[in-house]
Amino acid sequence: MQFVFRSVRSDTQLIMPVTPDRFAVETGRKVTVLDMAQTGEAAFPGLSALFDEQLEFLLPSEARNYTQGGYAGEPYAVVKTLADWSEAGEVLRLIVTDTPVNFPVLLGPVRYGEQDGTGDVYVTLTLRRYRDLAAETAGITAETGNNSRSIVRAAQPERVHTVVKGDTLWGIARKQYGNGALCWKLATYNGIKNANLIYPGQKVRCPDKSKL
Repeated sequence: MQFVFRSVRSDTQLIMPVTPDRFAVETGRKVTVLDMAQTGEAAFPGLSALFDEQLEFLLPSEARNYTQGGYAGEPYAVVKTLADWSEAGEVLRLIVTDTPVNFPVLLGPVRYGEQDGTGDVYVTLTLRRYRDLAAETAGITAETGNNSRSIVRAAQPERVHTVVKGDTLWGIARKQYGNGALCWKLATYNGIKNANLIYPGQKVRCPDKSKL
């Protein structure tokens, strides 16, 4: 097993010389719990979790029988590469070979130091999973043999939903946009202070998704 950091921009990579004895990552979707009027709490799928983990690596002062092949025994050269990536805000891919771990991350401040007078360096990395915030477009493939084209859909006119008994803002957002998690943005757009509390007869303005 190897821990590899690869720069998305330059495609350069760094193989950490010693594999830590344990690691853990968080993946999957969060669960959002809403307090529904009259019916109590209800759980809904929320946003994908962005793990925020710390990993500690040993950077030996020389190549040893347990270091990865190709390590030159220059721990501060490794520290400089990591610090440069962190300072530049580069998106890296964290790859752990022989596991499913392969996703983009950002490096927080790089913490390092020596402990026992051997010249070995211990470095602690804070990793935050990176999420691309690029605008969404609708990709449509023409049946003509031509390359697919990315087409931005036209804005939809604003709709008004009249709340009836049993409605929730989550359900309205899911019906209007296909994504219940937009209920908080819908609440902000309508000046609703508590997204969990709406009342029969209340008017909820539902603009084009791009305006939320």
